[in-house]
Amino acid sequence: MNRREFIAHSSAVVGGLAFAGCSSVPTAGAARLTVGAAKHRVTPPLSVPYLTSSGNGTHAPFQSIHDDLFARALVLDDGRDAVAVLAVDSIGYDNAILGPGRDFTAELRRRIAASTTLKHDAVMLAATHSHSTPETIGLTTFREARGVSEWVENHLAELAATVIEAWRNRVPARARSGIAKVEGIARYRRIRLRNGKESRQGPLPPQEDVAVPWRLDEDLNILHFERDNGEPLAVLLNYTAHPVVAMLLPHVSADYPGAATALVERELPGTVCLFTNGCCGNINTVKVATNFDDVQSIGETLGRAALGKLPELKPLVNPAVAHHSTQLTLAPRECPPLAEADKLAAKDPTAKNRYQLRLAKKLAEGPICAEVQAMRFGSVSWVSLPGEPFVETGFALKAAGATFVAGYANGYLGYLPIRRAYDDGGYETLAGPWSCVAPGSAEQLEAAGVSCLRAVNINGRTS
Repeated sequence: MNRREFIAHSSAVVGGLAFAGCSSVPTAGAARLTVGAAKHRVTPPLSVPYLTSSGNGTHAPFQSIHDDLFARALVLDDGRDAVAVLAVDSIGYDNAILGPGRDFTAELRRRIAASTTLKHDAVMLAATHSHSTPETIGLTTFREARGVSEWVENHLAELAATVIEAWRNRVPARARSGIAKVEGIARYRRIRLRNGKESRQGPLPPQEDVAVPWRLDEDLNILHFERDNGEPLAVLLNYTAHPVVAMLLPHVSADYPGAATALVERELPGTVCLFTNGCCGNINTVKVATNFDDVQSIGETLGRAALGKLPELKPLVNPAVAHHSTQLTLAPRECPPLAEADKLAAKDPTAKNRYQLRLAKKLAEGPICAEVQAMRFGSVSWVSLPGEPFVETGFALKAAGATFVAGYANGYLGYLPIRRAYDDGGYETLAGPWSCVAPGSAEQLEAAGVSCLRAVNINGRTS
């Protein structure tokens, strides 16, 4: 019995036991679940630059392609409402990447809405945050590089086409969900020590040297979808760790999320496996900027954990769909006006003044607009945030009812540190284009996330 046959047999056994009282088969009068999935290759030309230094604001062309990048879409339709999750092997998407007066996520949604009945706030664009991908988060002069404007336009069209194809691929389906605990992959990267220093990588410091307690979110959240005849359809994974194993290597790569999804798709032919990242603003992988053997090892550890958990997943009961989003304007970091920052950097080009100038340029583009979004599918609900939230925000939202949280979604606002982290200092809270929101912003986003969860979990479907 191969893996697919084993999983199908196990599903039948589990389903046979569960269907007596908690089947995902709709009750009388309930709408019928249909699910669609699609996968498009989005590997860029080598000339499209990747990020080489956020501090220096530099980028460079790739030298080769180690592994392809993909956009994967999942559409969940309960017959009355529908949502779409688009997960892309990408570092993230600054909504200003198309240029002044344009919004990347908004334009993507408009294109999708033109060919489907998906509502704008029912589409979630999530990046895996793999660093060996084009620099689409607005930390450099990427937009000005030769050929980039044309590539971005084509990329936008390809992303929309992926969701539209998933919409057209909808078939009757059943769903199951669960969580696997996966240890040994993630590493807290802001451990405050009693001597005032910070431990960011390498062996963990002795507990007696740690000044502030910390913890990891090692839950691998799994949603598994099969056609009614038991054939594989899709898997959605969510885990919390920066994909920086291949960071700074000049080769296109989806990093460990790509290795994880590739393994699942190989073992379950016909499956589209999506990966969304959690609140990993202060969480790295245990290996950073090493080699592709480590990429493969970490990714396949996650992939095997997902495959091993499939027979234990629980059927979702009457998986109705709901969605809700809200828009916020966040306060910026303290920063002099652009003209003043320019003079300061010219007079005294310290790192602080140069970072401040780049921040001023970023803030001059307009207000910091943030979308917080929640989706519910049966008993599973998730919140998406537009940047790099800290793991503590993820824990807070899970405590409020979220099954998981996806960062790097529907835009990119840089790091979203919790309030006390600003006092601790460190790269993530150093004022620059990568850290442009004022203290308290993470707490605002958390409160908005709780409100969105309440809307989808208590009030049910939203229009």
